[in-house]
Amino acid sequence: MGARHDRKTLVAGRGALLLVMCGALLLVHGTGEDGWRVVIRATARTSLVLFTAAYVASSLRAFVRNEPTKWLLANRRYVGLSYAVSHTLHLAAIVVLSQVAPDFEVATGTVVFGGVAYVFLYAMALTSNGRAVAALGRTNWQRLHLAGMQYNWFIFAQSYLPRAAGEPAIYGPFAGLVVAGAAIRVAAYARARRA
Repeated sequence: MGARHDRKTLVAGRGALLLVMCGALLLVHGTGEDGWRVVIRATARTSLVLFTAAYVASSLRAFVRNEPTKWLLANRRYVGLSYAVSHTLHLAAIVVLSQVAPDFEVATGTVVFGGVAYVFLYAMALTSNGRAVAALGRTNWQRLHLAGMQYNWFIFAQSYLPRAAGEPAIYGPFAGLVVAGAAIRVAAYARARRA
């Protein structure tokens, strides 16, 4: 019970840090359009980092057997929940921006494909517990989470890879993280197949 409580505290702690980050950015950049755009970019990046950590946890552990990868694998569920918190703040910032900047519009394709990513995200978050595994059955639960993780990876890929081509200094590191996440997963899969 204590370990589970500590892990839930980790999610709450990360959520609090993300809120402090957003507040600090708004304090520096203002609560107008510019400030909310900065928050949107920042939460997109924290979401990508948290997502990638959860995405590669088991695959990375297959190659690197040390305490950090052991911790990451053991806490993958809570890192994933932290991603859900970060991406919820990202969505909230987009909604606020649409109110403070009347000219701001989100393309229909972004709403549709991004909306599907959020459906998967919240489905995974709501089923990130033992009771959900028992209710869905392990196979169905694994299918849901595999599809959700792959779809969310796809959304990050189509968001960052084209931008990195145009502005590599700004978006290159994040595009690299997207590519590295997929490469680690593919390498671990290939290794498991060979074994």
